[in-house]
Amino acid sequence: MKTTYVPNVRGCMPLLFALLASLPAQSALIAGWDFQTTVSGGTAAAAQPNTPRSFNANFGSGTLSLDGANGSSVWLLSNELNGFAGTTVNAGGDFSTVATGVGALGLIGGSGNAANGKQAVFIFSMSGYEGLSISLAAQRSATGFSSQHWEYSADGLNYQTIGTLLSGSAAGSIAGNFSTSGVLSFDPLSGLDNVANAFVRVTFAGATSATGNNRLDNIRFDASEIQSLSSIPEPGCPMLVGLGSALALGMRRRRAS
Repeated sequence: MKTTYVPNVRGCMPLLFALLASLPAQSALIAGWDFQTTVSGGTAAAAQPNTPRSFNANFGSGTLSLDGANGSSVWLLSNELNGFAGTTVNAGGDFSTVATGVGALGLIGGSGNAANGKQAVFIFSMSGYEGLSISLAAQRSATGFSSQHWEYSADGLNYQTIGTLLSGSAAGSIAGNFSTSGVLSFDPLSGLDNVANAFVRVTFAGATSATGNNRLDNIRFDASEIQSLSSIPEPGCPMLVGLGSALALGMRRRRAS
């Protein structure tokens, strides 16, 4: 009588989990704003009083609200928003590297510094992704906002702190020019993993004059694809061992190249 081999899939599970953990996560740009590129429906910045109060992402998919939508504050077109020259700092992929003309969003203290405490809100999708990383370029004038408090929410109502960017004169702070500030970033967070409607809110504070400003450019929301067991077939252990060997060989070749 012929014996049919039935692979012991249950016994292979530890190897399957180890193999899954060894697979490199695929990083992707979820949403990006360079405030210039419009070929995919993104919104470009413009000088006062024509500065938009809602910006579709220039790359990926998402919206930056400054018009009262999605829980944001209503920023005044007359004296709280403007467009300024941009930067190449944190520009990646297809982001514009044109740093002349209007290429950055300006947020201004406004009459009586009324914009202190106002908030900007990003909304985007993290479906299928995890480990959100936020990075951006920013600079401030001497009397511009001295702090940006960043938070995240999975429902648009309850927010958790990501971190606060403060004014300063060294890399990692909101300095007087983009190049001195360098790339400003936060550690990856897990609170928005696989969330269909994800929110990030920024509260601006500390402006001391009506014309003091912060300028933002090249904002990037990056994340990694969620690795799932359902994406891997159920072979027997010999096939898993062979697949693991092939992956290891490929990784050695990449290191050697």
